Amino acid sequence: KHDGRHKARCVADGHLTEVPVESVYSGVVSLRGLRMVLFLAELNGLESWATDIGNAYLEARTSEKFYIIAGPEFRDRAGHTLVIYKALYGLRSSGLRWHERFSDVLRDLGFEPCVAEPNIWLRKNEEWGDHYEYVAVYVD
Repeated sequence: KHDGRHKARCVADGHLTEVPVESVYSGVVSLRGLRMVLFLAELNGLESWATDIGNAYLEARTSEKFYIIAGPEFRDRAGHTLVIYKALYGLRSSGLRWHERFSDVLRDLGFEPCVAEPNIWLRKNEEWGDHYEYVAVYVD
């Protein structure tokens, strides 16, 4: 129930899932990388913005098949077995799936990951001359 004080969210019991270690990943830009991006922006007199993507994991699809038992929040479907098609908070592979989805979107927009820092994406903006646009990705 959303009453302004509490945030309800469907969370899976990810600690119960068996997921290969290579599927557990969450993209986090290093502090050094973030400082470099902010330094370059300040040095060139550019603006910096920060944003939060609400319910980000729900944008990613799972490649594994997960089942959950519907709780009382599902009213007449409570107790039914449900198949999960989207990455949910709590699944061990959700961070990786969201990272893959967000990477695809950034590539479609013309961004490329930095060689030294894979969670900093950049693209040259021809409109502005020799300037680059940077996206630093941090998943919490």
